[in-house]
Amino acid sequence: MVRRIVAPNPNVFTGPGTNTYLVGIDEVIVVDPAVEDESHLEAIIGCGGDRIRWIALTHHHPDHATGAEALKARTGAEVLAFSTKGGMKPDRKLADGDTITSTEFRMRAIHTPGHASTHLCYLVEEERMLLTGDHVNDGQTVVIRPPDGDMAVYLDSLAKIRTLRLRSIAPGHGRLIEQPGEAIDALIAHRLEREQQILAALRAQGTAKIDDL
Repeated sequence: MVRRIVAPNPNVFTGPGTNTYLVGIDEVIVVDPAVEDESHLEAIIGCGGDRIRWIALTHHHPDHATGAEALKARTGAEVLAFSTKGGMKPDRKLADGDTITSTEFRMRAIHTPGHASTHLCYLVEEERMLLTGDHVNDGQTVVIRPPDGDMAVYLDSLAKIRTLRLRSIAPGHGRLIEQPGEAIDALIAHRLEREQQILAALRAQGTAKIDDL
């Protein structure tokens, strides 16, 4: 019921490219149409066709969201997102806990700020699969860049999804994560370890410039 198409935008930040997910057979929701690229658009439409009803964005960053407008123009699908920030143009804004329901699946939006204030994950409840955008990625840590990014908020959001009894994580970049609890715990531990390293460096050096740390 969940299919993945990798966008042709590989680089140091996106890994092999941004993952676009299509959920459903008779009624399809596209999560993160990624970049505006004709070959990627054709691949999405070739997979979902006239059954595409919704386009859901995890957040406003260009490698996840810029393909939404072209896909909507081709399909007439309803665009769903947390807000209009960063050029997103949702037909419907989603809040934490809002659901999208079809004859085949029920998907719940979970607000997970930290990487971006607009960030949503999407839980496919029948599969207990979480589509995480840039909240959790496979094989790489997530960039947390202030002011929109916030590390304390990010850690809170990781703790939030840790309670969901997940079977798998479908990340925005990389492969399916089949041990979601272990992956989330490792991310939290890594961030806390880095925090302790910074505190230790501050104690050792006294006052220091950020670039020196």
